[in-house]
This record gives sequence, C-alpha cells and structure tokens, in this order.
Amino acid sequence: MTSPKDSYTPQYDLIALAIILASFAVRYWFVASGQLNLVQDEAQYWDWIRRPQLSYYSKGPLIAWVIAAWTQVFGNTELGVRFGSVIGMTGIQAALYVGVSRVWKRHSLAVYVLFVAATMPLLNGLGVLATTDNPLILCWTVAFFALSAATRNDPDTTPSNRPFVILAVCIAVGTLAKYMMLAFIGLAVIHCLILHLRGQMPRRFWARFLLASLVGTAVGLAPIVLWNMDNDWVAYKHVAKLSSSGPGKHSGIRFLPFLEMLGAQIGLFAPWWFLFAMTGSWAAFRKSWIGPVGRFDAAYRHGLQALLYFWPLWGIITFKAIFSKVEANWTAAAFMAGALLGGMALKGWWESPQRKFRGRAILAGLAMLLMAMTFLSPLAPVPDNLNPTHRLKGWTDLGRQVDRLKQTEFLDPDKVFVFSDNYGITSELAFYVPGQPITYCSWTEMRRMNQYDLWPDPGQERVGWDAVMIRARDEEGTPTALASMFESVSEPMDYQTTFKGGPGRRFTVILCKGFTGAWPRLGLGKY
Repeated sequence: MTSPKDSYTPQYDLIALAIILASFAVRYWFVASGQLNLVQDEAQYWDWIRRPQLSYYSKGPLIAWVIAAWTQVFGNTELGVRFGSVIGMTGIQAALYVGVSRVWKRHSLAVYVLFVAATMPLLNGLGVLATTDNPLILCWTVAFFALSAATRNDPDTTPSNRPFVILAVCIAVGTLAKYMMLAFIGLAVIHCLILHLRGQMPRRFWARFLLASLVGTAVGLAPIVLWNMDNDWVAYKHVAKLSSSGPGKHSGIRFLPFLEMLGAQIGLFAPWWFLFAMTGSWAAFRKSWIGPVGRFDAAYRHGLQALLYFWPLWGIITFKAIFSKVEANWTAAAFMAGALLGGMALKGWWESPQRKFRGRAILAGLAMLLMAMTFLSPLAPVPDNLNPTHRLKGWTDLGRQVDRLKQTEFLDPDKVFVFSDNYGITSELAFYVPGQPITYCSWTEMRRMNQYDLWPDPGQERVGWDAVMIRARDEEGTPTALASMFESVSEPMDYQTTFKGGPGRRFTVILCKGFTGAWPRLGLGKY
C-alpha cells in the first residue's frame, strides 16, 4: 500500500533526472579532463582486451568486454577505459530511482534514496574508475528490484514471468562481472524463505525462481569454467587463497585492522550517511521483526529486503577484518541496500515537523561539499604520503621517459622490450608507453601469480634484445635473477615523475642489455 505522501507527481521525476544528469556531467568532466591516470587494475583490465579470452585470472570477462566496447568509441584512452563506469553509474542511479518509485511505488522515498546514492563517496568513486564492482552493482540493483516484483503477492497484481527473466539475465551478467553475484542468490533464498514462512509468496514462485537462478548461474559461469578447465583452475585457487586463513596468515583477534576497516567503511559511506543507514536499519528491523502474516505490507517487505541485502554481506566482510585481511571495497555490493536504508532514514528525518530549514541546509551542503571534495581531491595541496590519489599520478610521464630511454640508451630502439616484476606497473607501462607495446611481468622476486604469467614471456624470439625494467621505488637494489637474464645490467636509477606540473610517483629504472632467453618463474603455485 502507498502512503499519501508517496503519491506520484511528475516533480519527483524531474528532480531525479536533474540529480542523475548533474552527477553524470561531473563524472564525465573528471574522466575527460584527465584528473587522474588509470589505477593499476584499470590498466590491467584494458590490457586484457588485447588478448581476448573466455575469462581471466582474477575476474570474469565482463569488465574487458565493457572496456573493449567503449574504446571502440573513444579509442585506447583514459576516457575509453572509464566511460563504461561513467555510464554504468548512471544506470545504477536510474535503477535505484525506478526501482523504488515504480516497483516499490514509494515515489518521494525514491528521491531521497537517489540523493544519498549520488553523494556517497564509494559510489562516486566507482562511477569514474573502471572496476568490476560497477557492472556488479548495476546487475545487483536491477536483480534486487526484479526479485521484489517477483515476490509480490498483492491480490490486485497478476503474477508475471518478466521479473524472473530479468533476474536470470542479471545473475548471468553479474557473475561474468564478479563472482560476488552468486551471493545474491543465497541472500534471495533467505529473503524468500522468510516471506514463505509468513504466507506472503505468490503462486508458482519457487519453481520459477529456481529456474531463473539455475539458468543465470549456468550462463554466467560457463565461460569462466571453460577457461579455468584449460588453466589449472587458477581463478578458483586464487579466490580460495584470498578468502582462507591458510598457513602464514595472521590468526587471532586483530582490533586495529578491524578499526581501520570500520573507519574505511564510514568514510566510503560518508559519516552522516553511515549514521542514517544505521538509523534506517534499526527502524526497518523493528518493522520487519514482527511484520504481518498472510498479507501484503509494503513497509515491512521493503525494510526486510533492504536489511537482508545489507547486513549479512556488509557485516560479515567488515567484521571478518577482526580475524583476517580484507579489502574495503569487498563490501561494495552492500552499498546499494545501504543507500536504501539511508534514504528511508533521511526521509523520516527531513520530513519531521520539528526539522528546521537550517538543519536540512547543513546536511545537504555537507553532502554536496564532500562530493565536490571527492572529485577535486587530485588538485588538493595535500602531502603525497597523505593523498590517496598520489599513486595514480605520473604514469603518463613515466611512459614518455621509458620511450626516451629506448630511443637514446640502446642501439636499436625497435628491439627493446619493457617489463616489471609487479603486474600493476606492467599494465600501466602497457597503456602509457607510447605505441602501447606488449609488456611483461617477471618472476625476479617472489610474488603471487597474475594474468601476465599465463601469457607468453619474451621467449626465444627476443634473445639478444635489450630491455627497460621499472620497479616500485620501495623495491631497493637489483634483482639477482637479472644476472642470468641479461648480459649486462645498469645500476638502479631513481626517476621522479611529474603530473600536471607537480610531483608524481617515484620509480626505479634498470637498463638491461642482451636478453639471454632466461625467464624465471619462481613463484608458480602462489595464487
């Protein structure tokens, strides 16, 4: 049922359109104006498109497909790599608004949810960086509302197969983006079981849901499984290694890493949206804990669904930091439901009769200010060691320097290859060295396997060639393995890059002459 305050008016659609278009314009400006070089994973995903495969070492193939499509439009540029995420976040925002407004039929709530999502630091970041989380969250959001439509037992609504078709497509495409999409099915089963036990499920639901889930999973996993069959199941071994405690990993209580993880989560939400999400969670919990039995109640069902798609995923990953290492972005899929819970609380807070205009203006101003700071942070005069964007500055300059070295330090620049012992640096060199050459990642130091190890090394056809090796500045000295790989090796040289007239990252450069054909593979088996 719909409350009078949530009755439809075209004004809501106009406000939503303005928010979505303004958000898109800011993201497009940020990317098109070159405010930051590519993140190392972005450059790696771009490099994947030059060797098309059914899947890849650490992720499914969707991110490579998206980048390949947009580089056909914008070329092999930063805009080409990132435009899929710019437009993808527009899709996420539109899906949130349409889902709340049209599926949930809570029209004013949809505007509040959209505002929270549009000013949330994590979602803004995912709207400019080419990450697997962007298409994952788009599929997750559409699947969320498809499931909401599929579970309606409103006697005035005729059951339709359309939500199940949409659900199957989202599971398939989302799985191609990131394996996390499979967690959606587990949460959906819990959600639907609760509704079933309360007598609130439509006829013939379970058969259609199971079919959609099975078909979606099979289609999404098919290319990934086929690729892994030919590659010793390395992707699954990699995921298992990341998610396990395993030998050598820390055991016991880790309070400081947990506090760091929690602080990162609050920052990715924005402190006020985190508080609103917690407040919205408590309000939704009070409604859904009791809830009606045997009839349709919108407020109960919406709160229950938002809770189930936020707390199990976000809570388990965040609190896992107490016992093992986790990355802050692993919770990204839960932020969609976090925006819903935050929007629910924001609506109640904003529309309170006691709320003064000043309070509303301060909150809206803070949200807009943080959004502006997010996009202007690369320009902020912050010390390098405190600026999280510093690691993304200087890759263009490094690429030009490598090209200058090829032209000036070797007899035949056409017979010089470029490599690193770090996959991120290898991929950045592939993108930013003029001509975008094929680059290589060596096993000159112990490290984990990566996608480059599954591709051909320089091989016998480059015996006698010279090379430029780039290492991270904190990797000191010359790797001992270089002595067997080349006839002569220079002393390590420090190079300070520049970015837009300021300092960028520093690197170590090693000039290598006379490749012998030896290419060590010291770390095979470390996934």
